[in-house]
Amino acid sequence: MTDNRLLPPVFHEGEVSLHKSLGIDDRLADLGRHMIRDHMPDQHREFFTQLPWVHLAAVDGEGHPWATVRTGKPGFMQTPDNKTLCILSTPPPGEPADLQLSPGSKVSIVGLDTASRRRNRLNGTVKRNADNQLHVAVDQSYGNCPKYIQKRTPHQTTEATPSVVSVHSSLDQTDSELLKRADTLYIASRAAALSEDPRFGVDINHRGGLPGFVSILNNTTILIPDYKGNNFFNTLGNITHEPRVGIQVIDYVTATLLNLQGQAEILTIEDNELTPPDMGRRLKISITAVTRSTGSFPYQSQETEYSPYLSP
Repeated sequence: MTDNRLLPPVFHEGEVSLHKSLGIDDRLADLGRHMIRDHMPDQHREFFTQLPWVHLAAVDGEGHPWATVRTGKPGFMQTPDNKTLCILSTPPPGEPADLQLSPGSKVSIVGLDTASRRRNRLNGTVKRNADNQLHVAVDQSYGNCPKYIQKRTPHQTTEATPSVVSVHSSLDQTDSELLKRADTLYIASRAAALSEDPRFGVDINHRGGLPGFVSILNNTTILIPDYKGNNFFNTLGNITHEPRVGIQVIDYVTATLLNLQGQAEILTIEDNELTPPDMGRRLKISITAVTRSTGSFPYQSQETEYSPYLSP
């Protein structure tokens, strides 16, 4: 049996500082070495090949994290070996042309099966990107808990509608209405300095809640609750050293992709009166750019079964 204490650490100092603040650093160090692998187990390899879409994070030309998505019929992702994930797909409308996906670039991938609430993660390095084929080498691979994942059965749209992309500097009424009814979002973050060390890369994470869980303070400021999860603190650990984040929300009814770029601040009960006692931490996002791409997501769903971890 492998002694986990002899394996290299899997968390960087931002994540570890949060673990220490809660007194769970020793437990998380051991748990992380046990859960976070440098390869995909067979069940993860099979899982990715069955998905119709996958969420991806990378940085743009200015180093700002972006949350985006790749779609296709199940099988558009393949794993030729347990260290490589290949994605055959085109970028969605509205994705920046300077997104850093050349060989050597850091990326993060999270796959969700909304029917079973399974979720698996992969942080990696781009090996090849040509002919709409993205080949990613695994740096870190691990599963995530099913908490706060909404159950839905999406169907591929049969009628093609032209995408309409709108870029603006703050939330308009359409954006705000979409956020108010959102029950899921994806947040991209990054380590302060990206490197070959597997701990210092890009990260994408899922956040789920009942509609209204995203609070809109004004047209450039939102609050997102940080519900208790696996305590890895990948997103918050990055934000402690690098506040830039990217957020993507998918509206499964209108097939709209909403992307927000901004700066994140971690709020606690003690330092902000807007954080109620049952919420714990919140992320305050100061928005600097908004991209809305209507009719760009090829899957739709009309019915949602909310996570049992969420109380109305």
